[in-house]
Amino acid sequence: MNQKLHTEESVKNESIIRYVLLANGFSTGALGIILIFFSHFVATLTGLDHSSALVKVGIFLVVFVAFVFWTVKLKFIPPRNVLIFSVVDFLWVIGSVFLIATDGISFMMTYLGIWAVSLVALVVGVFAIFEFNYWWVNRSLKRAPD
Repeated sequence: MNQKLHTEESVKNESIIRYVLLANGFSTGALGIILIFFSHFVATLTGLDHSSALVKVGIFLVVFVAFVFWTVKLKFIPPRNVLIFSVVDFLWVIGSVFLIATDGISFMMTYLGIWAVSLVALVVGVFAIFEFNYWWVNRSLKRAPD
């Protein structure tokens, strides 16, 4: 009992981060599958003329989701893993801003495409903030506390 209490006091926000990672995993997985199987439709709808690039992004997202779900299944969620997720998510947001700035301003993207990319970037940014917070609070932990 004392050991369990010690663990709960040492690892902060672990139950919250599990839910955040699950939400991140399911939403990212759904987007990845959509990009893989409906890339041409997404390209037409958003004005992004690169269906093959969208398929590659979809495959990357599915691989990313596998790593997220593997981490969620662990007894102890390593802060370093969560930092990796946070960095990838922040890079996604930066890439989305760059995409809108380059293709959106030159009117290659449709208004729906700009809106969709912005919405996804906003959601991913929220995930990144929660993930970074978990890492920051627990950064000194290398393994599950004894």
